[in-house]
Amino acid sequence: MGTYNSVDIQCPFYRRDDPKTSSLTCEGVLPGSSVKSHFGSRDNLQRQIRKYCAGDYRACPWYKIAYLKWIKPED
Repeated sequence: MGTYNSVDIQCPFYRRDDPKTSSLTCEGVLPGSSVKSHFGSRDNLQRQIRKYCAGDYRACPWYKIAYLKWIKPED
């Protein structure tokens, strides 16, 4: 079980978080892939989630990278 309820999460690329390992999993750049970030503590994980996943997700570096795969190149 994650540290936040799914209703708190705003980022479309969020997949899950694990407070036991202080990790956060997000959608990856390649189709079907994911990216896992490990934080030094539960507090750091919760700060990340509060600031980006449940907050200003468009400012998150991982969001910016994952978003690039959804942008259609101009003709």
